[in-house]
Amino acid sequence: MPHLALLAVAGEFGLDDLFSLELAASFVWTLLIFGISLPLLWKFVFGPIARSMEDREVKVRESAAAAEQARSETERLRAAVQQELENARQEAARSLTEAKRRAAAREQELMAAAKVEAERERQRSRAEIEQAVRSAREMLRHEAVGLAVQISERVIQREFAPADQQRLLAEFEQQAAKAN
Repeated sequence: MPHLALLAVAGEFGLDDLFSLELAASFVWTLLIFGISLPLLWKFVFGPIARSMEDREVKVRESAAAAEQARSETERLRAAVQQELENARQEAARSLTEAKRRAAAREQELMAAAKVEAERERQRSRAEIEQAVRSAREMLRHEAVGLAVQISERVIQREFAPADQQRLLAEFEQQAAKAN
C-alpha cells in the first residue's frame, strides 16, 4: 500500500516534473544558500552554542571537583575533630588519674604528718606528766622532811640548833631520795 501512495504523489507531479529545470534550479539555490549560510550559522549560532556547552561542561566538572574536594576536606576535618576528641578524652583520663594519685599522696602526707604530730604531742604530754610527778615528789619530799623535823622536835621536846636542823633535814632528804 505505501507504494501506491508514493505513485499517487509522483503521479500528481509526474516524473518529468521531478527532473524539470525549475526544480533543479531551486535545488541548486537551496544548496548554495545552505552552503553560504552554514559557515555563518557555524560561526554565529553553533559556535556560541558549542562554547556555552563547553563552558557549562567545564563549570559542571569544576563544581564536581569542588564538591569532591569539599567532601574530602569535610572528611579530613571530621577525622581531625574525632582525633582531637579522642586526645581530649585521653588527656582528661590522664589528668583524672594524676589528680587521684596526687590526692592519695597528699592523704598519705597528711596522715604521716598527723601521726608525727600526735606522737610529738604524746611525748610532750609524757614529759609534762613526768615533770609534774617530779615536782610533786620534790614538793612532797620537802613537806615530809619539814613534817619529820617538826614531829622530831615535838617528840624530843627540845630545841635544835639551826645547824642540827639543817643536818637532820639533809639526812632525811637523802633517805627519801633513796626510797624513790
